[in-house]
Amino acid sequence: MAGGPHAAAVMCMSCGGKAVRIYEGYEDDHYRCQACSEKFGLDWRRGPAQEPCWPPSEEEIKAMKEFPAQQNKER
Repeated sequence: MAGGPHAAAVMCMSCGGKAVRIYEGYEDDHYRCQACSEKFGLDWRRGPAQEPCWPPSEEEIKAMKEFPAQQNKER
């Protein structure tokens, strides 16, 4: 149940690639990126996704590209 049908695939926070759900739990789901093989979990306690998580929106792609630069400024 966790993220629901709209969360079967999400954007990988490591590389921006497509990550597919490999485990669906009650409150969280686990994913594996098809591009970089990163494994990670997402917490869905606030409820399932209300719209498809893949493909990412233009706003999400922009934020993903800006994220490394923001991290470097904070160091």
